[in-house]
Amino acid sequence: MVRRSKSVRRRGLAARGRRFTDEQRTLALGLLASGMAREKVATTVGTTTESLRVWSKRAKAQGKMPPPAKVDPPGPPGPARDAAAENAIPPVPPRRKGRSGARASATPQALRSPYAPADPAQGLSDVEVAGILEWKKKHPSMGPAQLRAQLKRFHGWRVSLRAIARVLRGHGYLVVHKGRPLGPEPIRFEAPRRNALWQMDFCEVRVGDERLHVVLVLDDYSRFLVGHAVANSPTSAVATGAFRAAMARHGKPEAVRTDRGGAFVAFTKDGDFGRVLEAELVDHIVGRAYSPRGGGKVESCVGTLKRELWDVFHFEDRDDAERRLARWIAEYNHGRAHMGIDGLTPADRFFGRADEVLARVDALSRGRALTTTPGAAVEEPLSARTGAPLEMLRLVLHEGQVELRFCGARVRLGPLVP
Repeated sequence: MVRRSKSVRRRGLAARGRRFTDEQRTLALGLLASGMAREKVATTVGTTTESLRVWSKRAKAQGKMPPPAKVDPPGPPGPARDAAAENAIPPVPPRRKGRSGARASATPQALRSPYAPADPAQGLSDVEVAGILEWKKKHPSMGPAQLRAQLKRFHGWRVSLRAIARVLRGHGYLVVHKGRPLGPEPIRFEAPRRNALWQMDFCEVRVGDERLHVVLVLDDYSRFLVGHAVANSPTSAVATGAFRAAMARHGKPEAVRTDRGGAFVAFTKDGDFGRVLEAELVDHIVGRAYSPRGGGKVESCVGTLKRELWDVFHFEDRDDAERRLARWIAEYNHGRAHMGIDGLTPADRFFGRADEVLARVDALSRGRALTTTPGAAVEEPLSARTGAPLEMLRLVLHEGQVELRFCGARVRLGPLVP
């Protein structure tokens, strides 16, 4: 046993005696007298429940138990506020780090400044809270980061992730944070412009007892869904029909990326998917077997489709499923901010209005007046007035015939004469 000298023991006792002032002890006893739990008072003041018991026993024995503590909320400036400030209990300074290294907050919640709330959602207005809950109800699978992107794109609000998460927890939602899966860092790429690369993929869905297949055609640069189809089975004819319809509506792509599914690699007879791409002079990029790399964008869109549509709604029949699918795709293209394209909608990028929309959103979110009213939602500008290049006329050579194509219509001019 190591015996310390009297001077060392005296210095230790003096340090312990100086740990709490009389005002701090009075505050702690007043909080106890007001009915606050002993554990909460100990956390507030930064002491232990045993110390509170000793202080309370000593004060009662000496007849010096203070009255219950009352904290007046801050009021408007003037004599009433000055009088309340004089009678208010002074805040307790933070406790120094002890042997355990813990630092306890010594300021009660009621004494904290309203300009620096501990709750990050405390500064949100009712309109902002309602907006967060409305988007969450509309898209139940969205997390705080995705909700923040929607609020900024469509309302011009800058809301922190912690504030959104606190609102969700306060209304019964479970906030789940998912990290990146284990494995090598993914190699990210993006097409340089619209229609430079399309991605296609099939997914299996069910409507009652019926098993259906949905094919999605997605523009790699903008994530815009340029086409889709619903069929009984994933055949080459279905893939070809979806591709031709998307090409007639949005122009010809330079390349198409697919997996090695039989519907995409068919090249046996006329009308097969591979032959159609060859006839249209469109490059076909086929993924490696058992390797999903390269098709992540369309696969992510398939996952979102299942989470937000097929896992949520019960379809009466196939017609109902196709109607809801068409509405979901329109919402995905025009009414949903995408995390992978700077919080823009796929239509913002596909129709060339990304710079204009970003300028409007940034100006509105910073409270500056541009062309929108502060506090109003960002309007959806028309593609026709953004100056975006739209392909209207094309001269092509198809099967030895020269064709003039205008907005999906074809005019055959005749054979090419050498």
